[in-house]
Amino acid sequence: HDENVSFAHVVDAVGADLAERMRRTALALYDYAARYALSRGIIIADTKFEFGVDGHGRLVLIDEALTPDSSR
Repeated sequence: HDENVSFAHVVDAVGADLAERMRRTALALYDYAARYALSRGIIIADTKFEFGVDGHGRLVLIDEALTPDSSR
């Protein structure tokens, strides 16, 4: 099940650099999607993003994003 965790918890789990990259990426994705949706009369009040790291250390978005199942 999904669980809300603090940013400090994420830093403890993955380190400050990766946590900050995830935070910046999640906020940028949300900002873009929320603006797009709002221009079509939809308000995205809550969503989730799931990230991973590939073999080269690059941050990647995994799983579904911005679907009715993952957003409200």
